[in-house]
Amino acid sequence: MSSSSLKIFNSIEELARSTEESIILSMGMFDGVHCGHQKVLNHAIKVAGQEKSKAIAFTFPEHPASFLRPESAPSLLMDKNQKADFLIKSGMDGVVLRTFDKEFADIEARHFPAFLTARLPSLTGLCVGENFRFGKGRCGDQNFLKKMGKEVGLSVYVVSSKLFSNSPISSSRIREFLKIGKMREVNEMLGWDYIASGIAVRGKGLGKELGFPTINLVWNPEAKPAYGVYVGYFTDHKTEQTKFAVANYGMRPTVEKNAETPLLEVHILDELDSQIGSEGSQISMTLNYFLRPEKKFDSIEDLKSQISRDLKEAKELR
Repeated sequence: MSSSSLKIFNSIEELARSTEESIILSMGMFDGVHCGHQKVLNHAIKVAGQEKSKAIAFTFPEHPASFLRPESAPSLLMDKNQKADFLIKSGMDGVVLRTFDKEFADIEARHFPAFLTARLPSLTGLCVGENFRFGKGRCGDQNFLKKMGKEVGLSVYVVSSKLFSNSPISSSRIREFLKIGKMREVNEMLGWDYIASGIAVRGKGLGKELGFPTINLVWNPEAKPAYGVYVGYFTDHKTEQTKFAVANYGMRPTVEKNAETPLLEVHILDELDSQIGSEGSQISMTLNYFLRPEKKFDSIEDLKSQISRDLKEAKELR
């Protein structure tokens, strides 16, 4: 099993049935696969290389809080498929996406390492971040994990947090910056440019009427960025073209009264190929800069004037 023949597993039992090779398990929620996560993952990959083992990421498709306290579960930065894809691209040999359920929630901390080794006999080590918590009520910490791991023959590797502005990088910090449009901070903590992606849809043609034709994407992630105007790079994955672009993300209050879902409306600033962003194309756009919040204008003319100013400011950021 290698990254080139990767399989996504729904349980550690399924992983165990697929290979007898020794396993280093890197455990965490990994929402956003940010710089702090990457530090943990890279250490697991390093150890696995030294021990001729396989580095596997163990995570959950939904946040455990969605099972334990659904009314206060955090919005996620990425869905399970995007997360698995990022974990693979980070160099992991495999990904276990185990649903967090009552069985898992009820495991006592002292039994947790034994729970893992009973189901994955080839497990030789665990790699976690310093704030990792486990077991019923999240009462187990890194020191207890080392102690219990030793009893069942597991090596435990604890990786220190990655800092940004003198505080540990976390998914919750990234969410807070994202919702106020602080994209420099978001992208620096992520270690990659935040991206919107999906299938291009046909718009109402209003942008073209105004002189600013757009490529449109219905995009409604759990953890939403601030509604407003962004600058970044648009890619059409069918034509493999990447273009400098400006986009409005939001509910379009000047031209729509009852919009139900947010829309990303992308206007290409580079020379436009007629084939780029055609309806049904797989498209994406990085959100590198936040120009301004979305607002309702008094008239279409006011909107046109603001768009012209947005384009001018966007071109200066290139």
